[in-house]
Formats: sequence, structure tokens, C-alpha cells
Amino acid sequence: MKNSKLVKLLSVLSTSEMDGFGAYLKAFHGGEGAPVSLYEYLRPFHPAFPAKELEKGRIEKKLGLPHTNGHKRVSNEASKLYAWLLDFLAWEKFRSEENKFEYFRMLLQSLREKKQEQAFFSVAQKASDWLDEAPASACKPLQYMQLGHSKYYYTPTKKWETRQEGIEEVATQLHHFCYTANLKYVCELRSRARALQEKESIAEKYRLKDLAHSEQHLVLARLYSLCEKMLEHDTDENYQNFYDAFLSNEGLLDKEDEHVLLTYLINAIARRLPRDQEQWGRPAFMLYQHGLDKGVLITDGYLSDITFHNIIQLASGVQELQWAEWFVEAYADFLVAEGRDSTLKLARARIAFEQGDFSKPLELLRELEFKDYSFTLQAKVLQARCFYELGERELLDAFMKSFDLSLLRNKVVNKKGALNAYRNFLKVLKKLADGHSRRKIEAALEKYDHLVCKSWLKCKLQSLPE
Repeated sequence: MKNSKLVKLLSVLSTSEMDGFGAYLKAFHGGEGAPVSLYEYLRPFHPAFPAKELEKGRIEKKLGLPHTNGHKRVSNEASKLYAWLLDFLAWEKFRSEENKFEYFRMLLQSLREKKQEQAFFSVAQKASDWLDEAPASACKPLQYMQLGHSKYYYTPTKKWETRQEGIEEVATQLHHFCYTANLKYVCELRSRARALQEKESIAEKYRLKDLAHSEQHLVLARLYSLCEKMLEHDTDENYQNFYDAFLSNEGLLDKEDEHVLLTYLINAIARRLPRDQEQWGRPAFMLYQHGLDKGVLITDGYLSDITFHNIIQLASGVQELQWAEWFVEAYADFLVAEGRDSTLKLARARIAFEQGDFSKPLELLRELEFKDYSFTLQAKVLQARCFYELGERELLDAFMKSFDLSLLRNKVVNKKGALNAYRNFLKVLKKLADGHSRRKIEAALEKYDHLVCKSWLKCKLQSLPE
């Protein structure tokens, strides 16, 4: 059963979710012995579920089930338990605050079917009040429309009027939803077109230009409108307009939309950072701070190691070192267990380097292994910089030679631009170590389109005589 659907899903549940599922089974399926007994047998083995304990013959004996060919009875009980687990997960989502509107919608449908008019309109008012307080989202106008639709079509035939109160609101909210949702998906089409380097984006044919003027007052529509404009023409002015509007917005946004818009801003500023670290470093850092403050960078309870490294790199670049040290301690537990130690050591090594301690990073990074090879590359670049700063010429030469060979041999670095960026870094660093003239190194810097640590190399260049 180690590779069964049931065990795979149980293994990724949290301890509280496992306990919740146990309580759910007792409440709704307490009288159905075998599947509940199977859960009680499996519970102590969460989350590892050792294969030996999951042999079907062993489970059959433990549960006192009659022996059948292929232990089919165990498989049948596991299938029942899996179906109940899916029901539990859906039920948990359904009763969560973020999905409260779905609860209201189903309740209204039930009250309508039972012809409970007074109770229906009482719940409808509660649903309306809840929506008024809910964060802005692309789907919020649709929810208002669904609520208005339910109220309009509940009205008994004898009370019908041509201009029924609320029907105009239904149409208006549908209008709002169509426009905002359209903008959201046009942004995605433009973003994918950029990523795939398509010459012509299909986004233009789906854009609802005729609705733009009437909807600009809506906060979310305005943000998506500015985002779409930036994605269509990625100028610094368009970016700044979108950036300013996003960070100055004081209204509540749905977590998904906040995350989507923030991601567009982060991706766009990432394209600008190599061009001018000094100009864009601080704004990029502020975007990540905003994401942390709003909680939108945490996905399913975790902060990705890539985001973690990006934050440390930006904080170090703008010399927010005290904040960076706080961040490492505050968010360490949000990293997945696998690879956490390496991620934290690389982060602390970056901070130590910026603090002027060039020996500590070498100690922290010694014999570290990373699950993502891009972090291995970042660690090697940092080590090379430490050897240079310490004046360890022999160690630096040997390290650069080894690093260059690993770049040529490793198939993970398969993009020519990425490979050249690291190899060009080694070439410029060697020129610095060899004592080449400032003018010659400046010429090399200008020549290379792809180059990592360009701002640091320029800084080292400033200390050389003309």
C-alpha cells in the first residue's frame, strides 16, 4: 500500500489535518468499522508510513479481515477511506472563511427549495454584508452577481415587476466581473507571450477596450489595466506607474490577485536589475517586503527557497543587513525541511560577506550540497569572491579552474546565456587578480552581455588606479 493513492495523500497532510480527519470519521462514519479501523492503524505511522507496516497481509491480520486473494478486502476498505478523505478535504475548504460565500450560496439554494422566504432573505443579507467586507478580487463582482441573481429569481411570481429592484445591480456586477477578469487573463496571455518570446501576442484579440473607460474607478480593474499596459509595452514609465499604484493601494485585495500582481512586478523588475542594480535594488527589496507583510509569498505554509535567496540577495545588496539577519531567523521554519540547512547557511554566508567577514562564508559553504544546482552556482561565485577579498591567489586560481570545468561539464547549465554569465565572471575576476589595467577590465565589462555579479565587479574596479 506504500504507493497507493490513500497513503500518498495521507503522507502530505499536516498533523492537525490528520487529527481533523480522525474527528471527521468519528462524526460522520463512526458506525462503519473497517475503514475507520484502517485509519486508526495507519495514524501512528504518519507521515513516513514505512513499507513494512503497509503490507496488505499484515494489515489484513491486524484488522481481523477475512483473507481474500490479492487482499482485495484491504484494497476495498482503502478505497472507501480515500473517498472519505477527499470529502473531508473538500469539507474543510468549504467551511473555511475564504470560501464563506460558497457556504452562503448553497444555504440560499437549500432555503429556496424549502420555500423559506424569510430565512432566505435573512441569509442573503448576511451574505451581502460578508461580501462588503471581503477583500477585492476578480471574482467578487461575480459573487455579488450570483447573490443578486438568487434574490431576483427567488421572488414569487405574484410579486413580479418589470423593474424588479436589484436586477440592474446584477447586470452591473456582471459587467464589472467580465472586465476585471478579462484584464487578469489578458495579463497572463501577455506574460506567457513574453516568456515564450512570441512576436505577436494573442492577447489583443481578447481585450475588452470598450469597457475600459467605465471601469477605471475599480481598484482591481485599475491595477490589472496598468499591469496589462506594462506587459504590452515594458517601459520604465509603465512599470513605475504600475509599481506606484500597487504599493500605494490601501484597499484589501484577494490573496490570489495580490500574489498574481506582485509576481508580475517582481518578474518585471528582475529584468531591470542586471541593467542598474543601484536604481532598482531598493524598489525590488520593497516588493518582497510587501509580499511578506501581506503573507502572499507563503504558499501552502511554505516560503520557497528561491524566494528566500532572492530576498537575502536583495537585502544584502541594499545593505539591510540587520533586517536580513532578522529575516533568516523569523522565516527559517517556513522553508521545507529538505535542503533547509543548506539554504540557511548560504543566506548567512551572504550576510557575513557583506559585513566584511570573508572567512566565515568559506566555513559555512564547505562541502554543502544543494537540491537546486543554481544555488550551487551562487555558492561558488561567493566562494570565489571570498578568495579574492582574502588575497588567497593560489586558492583562487585553483578554485576558478575547477569552477570553470564544472560549468562546461554540467548539463544543468544548458542555457548559453547562463553559462556565459558565469564564465565571463571568472574571466573578469581573473583579470582583476592578475592586475590588468582599469581601462582593459572596463572594456571587458562593456563587452559582456551576460555577466553575474556585475555591480560587485564594478565596485572592485573603482579601487584600481586609472
